[in-house]
Amino acid sequence: MPDAYVIQISGRTAGIVARDGRDVSFNFFAASHLFDAMEGQSFADPLAAERAARYLARHGSLPRRGEQHPPEAGTIEA
Repeated sequence: MPDAYVIQISGRTAGIVARDGRDVSFNFFAASHLFDAMEGQSFADPLAAERAARYLARHGSLPRRGEQHPPEAGTIEA
């Protein structure tokens, strides 16, 4: 499994996720100000980060802690 992934939402680069060398999580780095709310957040895997980015793009904010949102299909580019 690669150590970094580019996340694109509707043809726009949202950011990258890179594996944290200290554990197995992935840290998000925003490539667009539209995704600044995710900057520095840690995700269990790249797909979780992509789901959050899709949610943010669709709703304009991230879900509150504990709030569930349905998984959304998408692609992750290496």
